[in-house]
Amino acid sequence: MLVHWLAARHFTGLWIMPDESIYGTRAEQLWDGTRSIVTGNGAGYSILYPVVAGLPLSIGRLTTGYAWLKFAQALVMSLTAVPVYLYGRRLMRPGYALVAAALALASPLLLYSGLLMTEVLIYPLGACALVTIALAVETASLRDQALAFFFVAAAVLTRVQSVVLVAVFTAAVLLDSLFRRDRRRLRAFWPVWIALAAAVIVALGSPSAFGAYAGTVRGSYPLGSATGLAFDHLAYIVLETGIVPTVALVLLIAEAVRRRHADPGERALLIVATTSLVLVVLQVALFASRYAPHLLGRDLALLPPILFLVFALWLDRGAPRPRVVVTPVILAVFLLLALAPWQRLVAAEALPDSFGLAILNDIGTNWAATAVAVTAVVVLTVVAATPGRALLVLPLLVLALLVTSAAVASHDIAGRVNYDQRNLVGHPRDWIRRATSAPVALLYDGEAYWNGVWQIAFWNPNVRSFVSLAPTPVPGPLRQQVVELDASGALPIRERYIVASDPHTFVGSPVARIEQTGIPQAGMTLWRLDGPPRLSTVELGILPNGDIMGVPGQITAYDCGNGRLELTLIPKKTRVVTIKLNGQVVQRTKLAGLPYWNGTVYAPRSAKPIACTFEIDGQGLLGSTKLEFVR
Repeated sequence: MLVHWLAARHFTGLWIMPDESIYGTRAEQLWDGTRSIVTGNGAGYSILYPVVAGLPLSIGRLTTGYAWLKFAQALVMSLTAVPVYLYGRRLMRPGYALVAAALALASPLLLYSGLLMTEVLIYPLGACALVTIALAVETASLRDQALAFFFVAAAVLTRVQSVVLVAVFTAAVLLDSLFRRDRRRLRAFWPVWIALAAAVIVALGSPSAFGAYAGTVRGSYPLGSATGLAFDHLAYIVLETGIVPTVALVLLIAEAVRRRHADPGERALLIVATTSLVLVVLQVALFASRYAPHLLGRDLALLPPILFLVFALWLDRGAPRPRVVVTPVILAVFLLLALAPWQRLVAAEALPDSFGLAILNDIGTNWAATAVAVTAVVVLTVVAATPGRALLVLPLLVLALLVTSAAVASHDIAGRVNYDQRNLVGHPRDWIRRATSAPVALLYDGEAYWNGVWQIAFWNPNVRSFVSLAPTPVPGPLRQQVVELDASGALPIRERYIVASDPHTFVGSPVARIEQTGIPQAGMTLWRLDGPPRLSTVELGILPNGDIMGVPGQITAYDCGNGRLELTLIPKKTRVVTIKLNGQVVQRTKLAGLPYWNGTVYAPRSAKPIACTFEIDGQGLLGSTKLEFVR
């Protein structure tokens, strides 16, 4: 736990947007009772996680609560070892149960303890759900079924996609009865059939119960793309869990089929591991094919603990490797890994969802497939050639692969998280809350780095209102007004403070500002508004240092009647500057040879509000030290 907590401390803020901000703001608002800024009523965005995360976040100031949250999340994810070890002891010697628990804690998935994501809960709850399902399949007792459904319900309340566990439970019961050749035993699982029927009825009759994921049960999916993504996700989970556990699963299944009279507990574990592997991979592939056609490794978070249990069981049974079986199994696993399109799968957009890709990303996309193939050859050779007395090398090999992958991912993710904090959030992160405790509105004008809006919403809880200028709203389920401004620039807000990127000015006075680097805008400014809330001017095509190049610079002034634009221009590579007002040329001046040029462009007189758009075209690099509209 301490290792994961120390790694999480290097993640200095939010990264996966808008998910983290959604969960974080829901957690804050749940505990302080304020109105949610996120649309939807919590369904689909996890009901349980905000309850758990909100408690540490409520300790002291937000920055203090955030630090406590990381410690609490590292503890929660580390609790995965408890159900893995306790269930493992029923089937194997304690030492091997400890091996399974240790491997479950070495997965790169535990790095999510440094982020505000549902993986923090779904990892231990998924492990509890699957081992209790295996226990219920083995015993058929109502008590064990009730326990299994308790953890399945908790997993669904944490992440709606966990409803797949109902299908896993159902398939496992059917397969176990098939192996037992005892249909009468199916009657003992009447709660499973009721749960399955309820899930189907809800999915078909009231998909809105799935909240933000209601759309996933409506419409069609591209099966061709889903098939390819199923292959990709299967290859990924095999690689992410160290290759050997998958080999162990197939070998133990072959052994159980050959013997027919396998131990009931062992058979139940193998059936649950197999059904969960198949159904979860298919579910994630279908979802990805329609919504995010790349690797969604974190959506496979249910699988590593159960696979590590199977691996430990295989070791405890002496790692059986009959030649007639082990050769085709090793060949099949190698082909799975070698044929996966790693050069395409190792993509920047996939990294937040698949931390196991970080090491391949560092190696480089051109070498990723080669690295996977070489790793597979080495690991599979060790599996085939290791004598029984040296079996300890296999868990050590898997542990080394997991720890290496997690260490590289930790370093890579910390760099990306910290980059976003420096360039998007600024310092201090809660600069708006420090400047004023009054309610604040935020204006979004289609900036490319929209994730900064979600960052501000989390770190500054007094930012309560969001206005987006049409036609571009802030992506995600943010409660916002999308407006088209009239000539007056009037804004539909009640707040007396507003924050926006630097190209925007308001009728009022700036009171605070942060620098932003590495993005087109130079920073963000908090304004105290005078009179009715109004946008004053907007700049476009003007760099933070005042340069205009490539395209004409543009300044739009609202309610501009009787005002004037004052300019100080530096020629640089410009010979002639042309200035237009609302599309009409109003001034053309030769700048060549001048050190600088001062000019004024007057807006037309008007008794009613009008908008003025000034265009400044230098046909080359043109500098400026003053571009100010004076009312």
